[in-house]
Amino acid sequence: MFSKVKAAMAACVLSTIAAAPASAGVIFFDGFESPDEDNWGVYQVVGDNGDWVAVEGAGIEIQDESIGITSAFEGEQYVELDSDNARGGLPGDTNSAMATFIDFVVGQTYEISFAYKPRTNTANDNIIELFAVNFDGSNIVSQLLLATANETTSSLGDWTVISVLFTVQQGFNGIALAAGGLDNSLGGFIDAVSVSEVPIPAALPLFVFGMAGVGAMMRRKRKIA
Repeated sequence: MFSKVKAAMAACVLSTIAAAPASAGVIFFDGFESPDEDNWGVYQVVGDNGDWVAVEGAGIEIQDESIGITSAFEGEQYVELDSDNARGGLPGDTNSAMATFIDFVVGQTYEISFAYKPRTNTANDNIIELFAVNFDGSNIVSQLLLATANETTSSLGDWTVISVLFTVQQGFNGIALAAGGLDNSLGGFIDAVSVSEVPIPAALPLFVFGMAGVGAMMRRKRKIA
């Protein structure tokens, strides 16, 4: 799905806020601690609340840090989306994608973030893409690319947090993450996916109130004149 429609995707709409918000309300978080794996396995539905659905490829590979490939960024488990055809994986391409519903409000700005770590030192082998999507529960209807992570173990030796600001447009009701590198069952790792509401900077309501006051005074002056 993702590889077939990338050419038609619109440019990402990112919002920047002049003053850093005092706080952000987390509306979604998943550290991939469920299903509980002793080793690794591939699933079609995963998540702390069964949130993520595989929408492309072999499935969603959950790995436990005890297998010794890497430690998790948060908790004990993480995801690899250049998945495997064994241990529950579907036949065909190993590059996979997963999507989940998010309770977005149109016009509201959200911070969307995930922890990322490359697995190999091969160029273009660890690509992970983040999308805003229109999701019907099993398929992606439309998508908007928000961020791409593409590193190797030489350029990035540990976990890093990828974060973007997204102002929601009509029709977007979820997010998706997809492997976009070489189709070889080795790719970028994902952990700690978070979506937070970004509040209006505290000074903005005062500015709006002040401008309203100026407008009222100007109207009064015109009446007096």
